[in-house]
Amino acid sequence: MRDVSIIGVGLHPWGKFPEKTFVEVGVTAVANALKDASVKWHEIEAISSGIYIWGGNAGHISGQYLAAVFGETGVPIINVYNACATGAAALRTAYLSVASGQVDMALAVGVDLSPEGFLGAKSDNPRQDRDVLRWRMVGMPNPAFWALECRKRMAKYGTTPEDLAQVKVVLSKYGALNPNSRYKKIYSLEQVLNSPMVNDPLRLFEICATSDGAAAVIVCASEKAARYTSQPVNIAACTMGSAMYGDPTIRISALSAPAKAEAPMLSESYSASQQAYRIAGIGPEDVDVLELPDNSSWHYLQYLETCGFCGEGEAERMLAEGETLIGGKVAVCPSGGFSSFGEAIGAQAVWQVVEVVTQLRGQCGERQVPDAKVAMAQTYGLMGNSATTILTI
Repeated sequence: MRDVSIIGVGLHPWGKFPEKTFVEVGVTAVANALKDASVKWHEIEAISSGIYIWGGNAGHISGQYLAAVFGETGVPIINVYNACATGAAALRTAYLSVASGQVDMALAVGVDLSPEGFLGAKSDNPRQDRDVLRWRMVGMPNPAFWALECRKRMAKYGTTPEDLAQVKVVLSKYGALNPNSRYKKIYSLEQVLNSPMVNDPLRLFEICATSDGAAAVIVCASEKAARYTSQPVNIAACTMGSAMYGDPTIRISALSAPAKAEAPMLSESYSASQQAYRIAGIGPEDVDVLELPDNSSWHYLQYLETCGFCGEGEAERMLAEGETLIGGKVAVCPSGGFSSFGEAIGAQAVWQVVEVVTQLRGQCGERQVPDAKVAMAQTYGLMGNSATTILTI
């Protein structure tokens, strides 16, 4: 396998854009990545594109729709879907096409136009769609599952409402400094604690919104990266993980969990991270920048433990002692996280990679992590799938 580097990244800012199609937001991200890499469209030798069901039937072949705008060059186009890890699956496909030697340069792109309100499910045949049945019969949107897990954590480790609110306070300060974030208001602890309760104990400001956005990454063989950029970022690991039997997490689309834990919480993310550490030859202690999936304040705390950055029940202490802040032990979500961007299912994993690339390049201004050399992006998806990407300079 050849070494692979990222030579270009691009975004369409996150928000809600009812007047735009997924093609329009995707084209913006790809055009920005091409410009960033100083690459012409015809130099792209393979395309991997991801989107969720909000793209409709056209979304199943999002890569072809994007290529129709930039120019159809006959290169292989792979369209992927892997729930919230869709973008990471697109990146891994592009990475492997270069690492295997099939091509020298590839594009990974993730796009999404989310519905209003809670994420729903869509199917032409509800009898065969358990997710639709969950929504229609049980009435449990995603935050309800997160709240159940958060209650378990509060009972087991003594997590307080103030701990949960502090996550939002920290991330809002970073999001206010990020030009691509959707939410730029800085919140106080009191404001978060006074926000409406959505699913007890999670309040409105402690869960992420549903958003629109797009992100793109251009990868090439490391031996050729210097032709395009003076700041290549190396892909040290690009992994996918799935759930393990005995995972005690109350999984979205299911209504039960094992009575006795026989695997780690969020085992799909544990698996993806452990694979990545092994492949990259590093440990969590070596990571300077961490973008984790903070779909809620509970996720922020739990993922620090799932990914090995602290022991069980220690995440609250890390946060309280400033170890997760810029300048601390590991800077967690210096982008502002999902808290400041919102969840754009098909795009978010690629967006996380874009964010850590800009950190490793030293391009983040007031929210720059000093001397960042190793970065990690971790995301997870419905029904036990996850991805971890580790980057180095």
